[in-house]
Amino acid sequence: MKLTQIAFFACLVGPADAMNFRAIFNKKDTVAEPAAAVEDKAIDADQRELQSGNCWGDTRPARAWHPQYSQGWSDGYCRETVDCNSPSYSTELSCCKAAYAGQTTGACLKRLPNPPTTSPTKAGGLDVYYPDYATAWPEAGCINDAPMPSGRPTYSSMLACCKGAYGGQVSGKCLASLPTPPTTSPTKSGGMTDFWYPDYDTAWSEAGCSNASPLPFPNKNDRPNYSTQLACCKGAYGGQISGKCLASLPNPPTTSPTGSGGLDFYYPDYDTSWNIATCKNDRPLPYANKNDRPNYSTLLACCKGAYGGQQSGACLASLPNPPTTSPTKAGGLDAFYPDYATAWSEAVCINDRPLPSGRPNYSTLEACCSGAYGGQTSQKCQCAADPCYSCKCGDKTTLQANNCLAKVPDTGYPGTPAAAGNKGLDCGYNEDTD
Repeated sequence: MKLTQIAFFACLVGPADAMNFRAIFNKKDTVAEPAAAVEDKAIDADQRELQSGNCWGDTRPARAWHPQYSQGWSDGYCRETVDCNSPSYSTELSCCKAAYAGQTTGACLKRLPNPPTTSPTKAGGLDVYYPDYATAWPEAGCINDAPMPSGRPTYSSMLACCKGAYGGQVSGKCLASLPTPPTTSPTKSGGMTDFWYPDYDTAWSEAGCSNASPLPFPNKNDRPNYSTQLACCKGAYGGQISGKCLASLPNPPTTSPTGSGGLDFYYPDYDTSWNIATCKNDRPLPYANKNDRPNYSTLLACCKGAYGGQQSGACLASLPNPPTTSPTKAGGLDAFYPDYATAWSEAVCINDRPLPSGRPNYSTLEACCSGAYGGQTSQKCQCAADPCYSCKCGDKTTLQANNCLAKVPDTGYPGTPAAAGNKGLDCGYNEDTD
């Protein structure tokens, strides 16, 4: 057909006829797609859906809470999703506690609808106070910073903490940090009270007990108080080398007023720097009440409980028969914990002594790897626990030496743990043929 004829014909037809005219030239024969091909496409679609959650297999797992390791440790959190490459938890709280137990930023717990009251992210600090062992005792005070170190004694108020943990502090640093520190402003008319209290306005080594009124502090219970002067000297100035308090008694004792010999329990020595301190059972107590400090039935129990991470070993060295290594058993701990000193992608769980304070720990290496390194793509920790965990656990020679490879082709996917009933891993080769 010549071009002039086509142009003339196009002028005679309308838009609708033009559409039909184009359809004549674009028409193609259609053939019904085979049923098998349709079924294959459906299977592929299902498989892609599972792969979208990093999953392989025929069954889509239920939604659960999974740690988001891609955010990094300090900013990591838990999200409800479908994921086969990280441990799953039934609740967001259980996920945060297990996967981010040592997270100092509290990023995971912060996302909870109702964060715990003692959460590391609570504004204004914790609801309890504890002594600051990181600062030298003469200069230390009580704090409520989160997170609280493991094993630290706690008190309901800063004043109670200062009285219990720093009762004999000569510098008075702890009491001076109170919102309303004790003053000498009068609160009552003259006279004497019917109880005795320690004199915090005088250096501890030179101080004694007083029953003078008005009190140099607002309320009676703002300081320890005792029914007698002797009880006050024993409770508040028990370790006073100068003996000034006892010397002020009407009939001062010639020796110790509480008897000879040591106590039947041991307590940590907070008057000495933590790294060189030991446990004592000296009389009288350098604090008001027995339970104002942790106490233990034996010296060994006290060293393990109060100075478990002490690098110098000063406390253990004070034992009558100090251990040559660990006081409880040879070798490593009977628990495993994540190694935060190594990059997360290359880290494994260890049981080296001593256990770092506040570090989450697990009863087995497998449990530690699953809880602390479940999303580790390198699978370093899982391979350390099980050398046949996956094809990432070594090269062909290593896997063969560990008897990890399948001796016959299996149905597992390459690079994944062998399915139940398989003899080993299918890593693209097998032991019989390669």
